[in-house]
Amino acid sequence: MVPLSGGPVLDAQTRLRLGHQMRAMYDPVIDEALDPRLAELLQQLDTDRGGGSN
Repeated sequence: MVPLSGGPVLDAQTRLRLGHQMRAMYDPVIDEALDPRLAELLQQLDTDRGGGSN
């Protein structure tokens, strides 16, 4: 793998391990319920963009 910026490069095994660790760390956050106010704002944004199904 060639770095874009000339910085450090992680090998495939390290990237895989890091991905697993990050997934384990963030899975509980992803499973949390979305704040109703944020859900409403996202719904409005979707509707304003013409993507709403309601």
